[in-house]
Amino acid sequence: MASGANGYGANEGASDRSGALLGHITHAMARVRRYVHAHIANRADAEDIVQESLARTLRRAGETGIGERGIARPDHYAISIARNLMADHARHAAMADECAIDDALTCAAPLPDQHVQHRQRLALFTATLEAMPPLRREVFRRRRLEGQSREEIAEALGLQPEAVKKHISRAMAQLARALDEAEAAQ
Repeated sequence: MASGANGYGANEGASDRSGALLGHITHAMARVRRYVHAHIANRADAEDIVQESLARTLRRAGETGIGERGIARPDHYAISIARNLMADHARHAAMADECAIDDALTCAAPLPDQHVQHRQRLALFTATLEAMPPLRREVFRRRRLEGQSREEIAEALGLQPEAVKKHISRAMAQLARALDEAEAAQ
């Protein structure tokens, strides 16, 4: 029998070509499996890569054949495909690692119930501040909210520094009572 350009005899039938292709692919499969398993730790991922590279090799060999016009070395072709698939796998794994959310990370923002609790405390603080006598409220606002010294407040409002100190103490006591009463009510 004379050999054709594709490596098969001119008179060989389709079953002979299928048998030769199967022999080449079986040989390629063993080499690809060893190669991929040497580089990919996860066995399931490695097998997926082996199967996909062999499927692509079979598809290509079915289109072009094996030999001078087709795939010269199916095992080399399958390993080349496997190498590309492993690179894709590594890229996807790296992106997944970058995008993975670490459960140990916590958000600095308060939880919804804490947010509600803060709003309630702010409302209580505001209501208590509004209920204070105007001079006490003004002294407290200047000291605690604006950061003025007792001497600056005394000079601005025409008070003695000791009077400013008493207004601040009484304002703080009034706020503390309001918070205690609110917590006791809950």
